[in-house]
Amino acid sequence: MKRKIGTILDGDLVRKAKQVALAHEQSLSRLLEEALKMYLMSVDKKKGGLKNVSQSTQGSMRVSPKILKAVMEEEGLYEAG
Repeated sequence: MKRKIGTILDGDLVRKAKQVALAHEQSLSRLLEEALKMYLMSVDKKKGGLKNVSQSTQGSMRVSPKILKAVMEEEGLYEAG
């Protein structure tokens, strides 16, 4: 659910944000929402508490070759039934 908030920001910051939003054909609200999400994810990473693995890994996970080989060699896991 979206909520309206009120805040006070530096005038130059707002002006630059509006220019970027316009250049990317998106609303200022959407730009600020995405920027806040990215900032909060970076804070979570620094704390070691990942809220959403798929967002933090951008759809990929690092796995050692040894573990990957073991998973791929499990019987019945990838066979058509």
